[in-house]
Parts: sequence; C-alpha cells; structure tokens
Amino acid sequence: MHCVFDVGLAKLTRHEVGQSALLWRSMPTGEQDVLTGRTYLTRVQYRTDVNLAARQAIYAYQQPRIDLAKTVLDLAGLSGAEAIADIGCGNGAYLAELARRDHAGRVVGVDLSAGMLSATSGRAPDAALLVGDAAALPMADDAVDVAMAMHMLYHVPDRLAAVQELRRVTRNGGRALVVLNGADHLAELRDLILAATRDIGLSARDTWAEEYLLDYGAALLASVFGSVERHDIAAGLVVPDRAPVLDYVRSVFVAQALPDPEQLVNAAARRLPVGEWRIKTHSGLLICR
Repeated sequence: MHCVFDVGLAKLTRHEVGQSALLWRSMPTGEQDVLTGRTYLTRVQYRTDVNLAARQAIYAYQQPRIDLAKTVLDLAGLSGAEAIADIGCGNGAYLAELARRDHAGRVVGVDLSAGMLSATSGRAPDAALLVGDAAALPMADDAVDVAMAMHMLYHVPDRLAAVQELRRVTRNGGRALVVLNGADHLAELRDLILAATRDIGLSARDTWAEEYLLDYGAALLASVFGSVERHDIAAGLVVPDRAPVLDYVRSVFVAQALPDPEQLVNAAARRLPVGEWRIKTHSGLLICR
C-alpha cells in the first residue's frame, strides 16, 4: 500500500511520534516524499523495521496463504550455489528464506537504512550486510549471479539508474529478480484510509502512481535487460473482524501525527463493514535476463 500517509510509526512513544512529525515538517520539500525521500526513509519510515513489520502482519489473513519469499525463490529455480545480492533487503524476509534453504552461495543484503539492516542481521546471520543506495551500489561489476529487488524500486527517485545498477552487478548469464505490486493490490484498504483521512478534514492523495507498479516495472526492466519473464501472484485477505484493519490504520503516519490517533481509527471504523472483510492482493515477479 502506498499512500502519502502510509508511513506508520507503530509502537513509538508519543514523544518519538512528535519528534518524527517535527522532522517531517523540517525536511526540504523534495525530502518529504514518503516513497523516495532519503531522510524520511532512513530516519522515520524505516528507522527500524517496526512499520514494515506492522504492514507485513496483515498477510496472516491471506487466503490462499502465500509465502511470497518462498514462492518467488521457488519460481527462480535457484541451484543453491549462486552468489546473491538482495538490494533494498528491508528486514530480511528473502535473506531469511535463503538461510532456511541452507543456500551455499555468498549472500549480501544492501539497504539504505542501517536500522533495517540491524533487524535483518538476526534473521540471516550469515549474510554480509551493506548500507548502500540502489542507484549507486557499493559493489563491483559482475559481482553476483542473482540480484534481487523486492518491493523497493518505488523507493528510488531514479528508477532507471537502479535498474541499470542491477544489470551492472549481475554477471552475464545471471538474473535479476524484481517484485512489484499490481494496480489492484490492497485497493480496498487503500481506499478506506483515503476516505477516513478526508472524513476528518485532512487532505490526502493516493500515490499509487503508474511508475510504481508491475506493468511499468516490466517495461522499464525490458529496456535494460534482454528479456523479462513475468509471474503474477494474486490472492486476497479475508480479515475476520475490524481489529486487524484498525490496528493497521492506527500505525500509519497520519494517525500517529494527530493529537489523538483514534480520530482516524474511529473514522475508518465507521466505514468498515461488520464482520468479515475481503481485500485483494496482487504482486508479481519479474525474472530478468
């Protein structure tokens, strides 16, 4: 989900929330972009993995349940000996899956946020971890057999540069694995938070722009790599009651920046149906050669 307010600060103290809001307001305009602002990403949204983990938690209600990291790596058909770099590795979901598979090849995780790498270290203790920018990777040419970019290209201001870097560090005959979302991914949840934000008198815009999505990503990657193979992975969330959805709403930045976060939560609750609620999920894997 990518909206201007999809920037949860769950489990932070009220003081920390206030400090984050002050930091947000003090940033230069270009740095206030919730998807690509370096200061925002490293010091607010991904200072730790709390916000990402809060959003990941809702996938416990997915039906049919899809372990995305397992599914993607199964589709990649790895031998187990490849040298792999996970660019924008976040809190290490894919590195952890490689560890569970006893992947024998060298594994490197790269992320802009040192806080995210701290969370990753416990999940993938044998992986080398580097702080780095996806558009200027701290890696040599032809360094790996497989370069992964999972749900991260929309965080890079210059997406073409990031794709070119994926190609640069991938050996001839190797592959890049890229995961992005379809236009309908979490559409119902996205619409709910937008509507609730407007209900309490705040302006909000959906930033689910074309250039963040699966179709755009496939075309961009095809302009740099020789071929792009696409695998769509669609399912849905069946959330049994309001509580998990409202927990999600409670964690987003617009809620935590309010004097009373429950103002937004209550607005969302008024719009939620009673009982079970269904939300579409739609991601896709692009295998680039």
